[in-house]
Amino acid sequence: MSGGGVSNREPAADVGTLGTFGGVFTPSILTILGLVLFLRVAYVVGSVGLVRALVILALATSVSVLTSISLAVVATNMRVRGGGPYFLISRTLGIEFGGAVGVVLYLAMSVSIAFYAIGFSETVVTAFGSDSARLTQVVAAAVVLVLAGIGAAGSDLATRLQYLVMGLLVLALGSFLVGAFQEFDRGVLGDNLAAPGSDVGFWEAFAIFFPAVTGFSQGVAMSGDLRTPSRSITRGTFAAVGISTVVYVAVIVLLAGAAPAAVLVAQTTTVMGDVSLLGWTMIVGVLAATLSSALASALGGPRILQRLGEDRVLPRLEFFAVGAGPTNNPQRAILLSTGVALATVAAGDLNAIAPVISMFFLASYGIINYATYFEIRAGSTSFRPTFRWYNARASLAGTIACSGAIVAINPLAGALAGLVLVVLFNYLRRRDVPDRWVDSSGSHHYSSARRHLTALAREPISERDWRPCMLAFVPRDPEVRARMITVASWIEGDSGFITAVRMLEGSGPVLRRQAADIERDLAAEVEQVAHGGFARVLLVDNAQAGVQGLVQAHGIGTVRPNLSLFGVRDLRGSDGDRETYGRLLQTCARFGTNVAVVNVREDAWNRFERTPPANRSIALWWSDDQAGQLITLLGWLCLRHESWKAASITVHVPQSDEPEASAHVRAMLDDARIQASVAEVQPTAAAFAEAMADATLALAPLRVQRGVASGPFDAPLGMLVESLPLAVMVLATETLSLSSEPDETALAELALLADQQDEALKWVAELDAEAASSLVGAEMLRLELDALDPDVDNRAGLEQRVHESEQAATRAYRTYVDARARIADLQSRIDELAGESHTEADPAIWRKSTTATRFES
Repeated sequence: MSGGGVSNREPAADVGTLGTFGGVFTPSILTILGLVLFLRVAYVVGSVGLVRALVILALATSVSVLTSISLAVVATNMRVRGGGPYFLISRTLGIEFGGAVGVVLYLAMSVSIAFYAIGFSETVVTAFGSDSARLTQVVAAAVVLVLAGIGAAGSDLATRLQYLVMGLLVLALGSFLVGAFQEFDRGVLGDNLAAPGSDVGFWEAFAIFFPAVTGFSQGVAMSGDLRTPSRSITRGTFAAVGISTVVYVAVIVLLAGAAPAAVLVAQTTTVMGDVSLLGWTMIVGVLAATLSSALASALGGPRILQRLGEDRVLPRLEFFAVGAGPTNNPQRAILLSTGVALATVAAGDLNAIAPVISMFFLASYGIINYATYFEIRAGSTSFRPTFRWYNARASLAGTIACSGAIVAINPLAGALAGLVLVVLFNYLRRRDVPDRWVDSSGSHHYSSARRHLTALAREPISERDWRPCMLAFVPRDPEVRARMITVASWIEGDSGFITAVRMLEGSGPVLRRQAADIERDLAAEVEQVAHGGFARVLLVDNAQAGVQGLVQAHGIGTVRPNLSLFGVRDLRGSDGDRETYGRLLQTCARFGTNVAVVNVREDAWNRFERTPPANRSIALWWSDDQAGQLITLLGWLCLRHESWKAASITVHVPQSDEPEASAHVRAMLDDARIQASVAEVQPTAAAFAEAMADATLALAPLRVQRGVASGPFDAPLGMLVESLPLAVMVLATETLSLSSEPDETALAELALLADQQDEALKWVAELDAEAASSLVGAEMLRLELDALDPDVDNRAGLEQRVHESEQAATRAYRTYVDARARIADLQSRIDELAGESHTEADPAIWRKSTTATRFES
């Protein structure tokens, strides 16, 4: 690194010199113990009482604690460099989120310099007995210039000045604590426990107090100047939040016991000085608070801008990436911040934009919490923070708490701040800033894909929601390849997946490297033509083996190939070439994928491009089988593409022995909610050629028999395509239904059959009980009959009862057999629909006895 700075093309690495105390703890606690402590806490206590004031402190502190935890998690999971909150958010959520937050935080901090400078100057001017607005602006401008000089001199000088300011702040607080303790009265404390009936509500008081806790992140902005950023940010932030909370509790309790509520409200800006041991220390405290907050903003804002410039978030922003000296001090960014602050001072009345500035800080805290939640949920294997006390729900709670605070404090200002962030986010997303780092978005998408694929595997796939998962086997010719990928994107209809595949025959390291290069180039082509598509280049021994292996192995879970797309090769070549091509098509069909062959001849493509979008037409040749359904669906999917939105569809139905064929197709189209006209044509090859020739795009059935591909009427494919426009020939191997409703699918029938089977099983169980009872009764009667003397008079009647009982048992058994047969039929149909075998329903339902065996025989 040169002494005069660093190149704007190669930003210098961050060289930190500050430790935890000077770099994080001091600026954070000085900002937290700011103007709200000296000028607004008394008003809050007097308005809502001690108990509610402590509740407000607890709620506000919970936001800072949750956000501090999130900061610690993110900061200890990476090597933190300059840029503070912007750096942490952008490296987690990406450049769009980080850039939007970084820009508004920089502006908020630059404007805050002016706010604190004006607060400082008002205190000084008032102390000298003047109320001149012009003098206030002059003093504020002078303070801004002094702060700029301190910032330009480097963070070391600013840190030493902060130590002086901290000494003054400790003096003021010590004077107050001693004086307030001497004035403390338990009776006054008891009177101030509850709200005194003030017009100020709880949430209004919360809005007044909350800015007090928003300074805990000031030390984070100094991340590039820290020797050990991860450790210093964690320890310094927690220490500042913890100690400042103790100070606020002490101040709130002592104020509640030192002065009545009416005095706290009426003399809110002077009451702390009145009860202090030395009254003049109140002014010292206010001056120290404003000066420290202004200095923290003057140091933090330019460092965020410098990192924004290094990352080239906005055009020409790299000018501010240049730093000076061994610590890479952002002097150019300091000059811009000084200009913004001076312009803000010159503007005068700042009340209109002050709430929006506060919302920017609060929104950044919410996004930091969300970034941590996002990082945890992403489940990245690189997520290994050294800070272990975290939980995804806690970070999400922090996000919700920040959102709730925005609504409670100022919904209108919050909405305006949110609008600014959304506009910046969308601008950065459209600008498509080149990736300069790997954020957690990839891990998030990977985890989401894993979760959704697992859930999808548990969901039934309906024939009414068929989606193309396409393998497009593209050729070497780049022009033909681009046309094929384009046609693939049409019939994919933004509803499935396209993977463009190239086969390279051979092996060896040279060819492997070449395949990797080709795959990168192919992926770029696919992204340009069919956004969202993928690319694969395979090294294979021969094309047929490669196709066979890929069709079986491609995909994951239930997302498997269901459509293989090929271009029309030179089918007028040798018999061997045609046979090889046919075997490729037949291989895909045998392994369960539909097959499509596309004709993208140059003359047909030129005709498509010359045809105005409103005049384009799609012709479908109807086939009364599963191919007809698939062709119709693919034609309709084309309409979802921009190139075919205004096109019309015509379904050509060949005349047949069935008189209602055309009416059937019209009814099917109506039920499927597909707008298309139906034309009845002669079932001849000439009629087919004539009907297809007039269209811009044609879709028709394909057949492959014994390695020979042919179209309707067994016309050889090589001869057929020469008479067609752009064409997609389709061989269907799957069953799909265009017109079925949600409760008319195989799943609905399967559920109905399962219900019927349950009822049949209950019936069989009842028959079992009835038959068992009949058998037992018959056996008992027979035993009784065997025990009687043959000469007994009532023997004949008993024999009749035995006979009737055995007949009843036989009827029960036969009914049971019929019921079992019905269960078997139901199970067979269930197996057919579910595609899997099931065990026999209750094989031990009939408990056989010797009597049952006798009846069965």
